[in-house]
Amino acid sequence: MMNRNNLVLLLLSLCCQLKAALGFLPAWMPGVTLTSAPELTRYTGGQTDTILDARLSVGLATDQQLAIDGFQFQLCNVPMLAEKGDDSAISLPGAHGPRPHLSSGVHHVNVIDDGSFVNMEGLQNVQLRNGVWEIIWRDESPAGLIICGFSLDKDARRNDAMLEKGQVYVTWPVWSKDGLDKQQARKAEAAIKYEEFETERNTQLEKMSSTPNILRKALHYRNAADAAEKMDWTGLDELVNVPSSEDVLEIGEGLQMVKTGTVWSKTGSFSDSFGAYRHQLLGSATLHSR
Repeated sequence: MMNRNNLVLLLLSLCCQLKAALGFLPAWMPGVTLTSAPELTRYTGGQTDTILDARLSVGLATDQQLAIDGFQFQLCNVPMLAEKGDDSAISLPGAHGPRPHLSSGVHHVNVIDDGSFVNMEGLQNVQLRNGVWEIIWRDESPAGLIICGFSLDKDARRNDAMLEKGQVYVTWPVWSKDGLDKQQARKAEAAIKYEEFETERNTQLEKMSSTPNILRKALHYRNAADAAEKMDWTGLDELVNVPSSEDVLEIGEGLQMVKTGTVWSKTGSFSDSFGAYRHQLLGSATLHSR
């Protein structure tokens, strides 16, 4: 049975994929006229000295987890131009997908310290190489995604948990500061209204249970149903993924990066508009404040 942490990761992954999907609808779909956020160039250019310290936790398929600690890398404002025939080049879903205009373009990642873990053979380094990154951001959206891609030449294994060699991706949601402030205010207001209607619903249900009068039972049931409907109208469920201020890091002027992201791999090509590309969730990626 899937445990609570795995369920949270799955929901986060689905949310991230949904956000990405909104920006990467097939070019042939009628009525699709998506554009990139005007601030995309400024956000990318602000990553000149951004150093991230991450923990990668891999192992959703089993109860065993592979925790890779101390992985430090720098998001460099250095565009990467893939050379023809370069098999080591890492593809990214934005720049190499069906809607590259929503991507910042491919930029270099400088690995500062390899992550490591301990197994029965002692301390093991995980050498993630050929790192690249991009931001994808749809216009009029308060949030986008930072996606990093690496190549791993050797399997990393601890008991039954394993990070397989090949291309490994890490994704974190990012928010504009103004956009996050507005969504947090909406979420706080919705939460207050939700609690008010929830209290009213519970009160009406208690009254319904305590009264022997059938007509009053029906009245209280109707009032409880009305309060429950108003709970849905608050829109709080649509704002559940809005992070708190404690859940983000500032990584450049006006840009907030959510501390919890996902580790994943893929099969197929990002450029395939007909679904051959498959996303496989492997685990979570947690950023530490520096």
